Amino acid sequence: MEPTKRICAKVLMIDPDDRILLFRGIDRTVPYDPPVWFLVGGAIHEGETLEAAAIRETFEETGGRIRHLGPLLFTRRFQWVFEGETYDQEETIFLVRISKAVVVSGEAWTDTERATVTGHRWWTVDELRRTNALVYPEDLADVLDRFRR
Repeated sequence: MEPTKRICAKVLMIDPDDRILLFRGIDRTVPYDPPVWFLVGGAIHEGETLEAAAIRETFEETGGRIRHLGPLLFTRRFQWVFEGETYDQEETIFLVRISKAVVVSGEAWTDTERATVTGHRWWTVDELRRTNALVYPEDLADVLDRFRR
C-alpha cells in the first residue's frame, strides 16, 4: 500500500526567553512506544497556502493568533506511521517570534488531537540538548540555536 501524501506547515514558535513550544503526543495503536515531542502545525487544507495553513494551525492548536509569519526556515520530507497509516510527509517550517508565551488552549483540537496530544511545554536549547525524549525534527536544538537572538 502506498503511503498517504501529507503536506504540512509547521511553526518554530520562539518566545521572548528564546524557548520553543512543543507538543507531546502518542500513537494509541502502539501504547508501548514512548511519546514524541513535535512542532506546532499540521496538514494544509485543499487550496490553502502553506502560510495560511501555518497561521490557521497555530490558532487551532494553541488558541494564539499570529498575524505574520517569519521566514521560511527549511523543508524536510520523511515517512512515518501514525495509528496504522503510513504517511509520506513534506513539512515546511516557518519561524514565528512572539512577544509573550502562549497559554495553550485545546478548544479547537480535533478528536484525534484530544486523544493523542498528552502535553506541551516551552523548551530551551539547553533542555533540548540534554533530553532523552524523542524530539522531531531530530536536530531541533541546532536549528533553534541558529535563530536565538
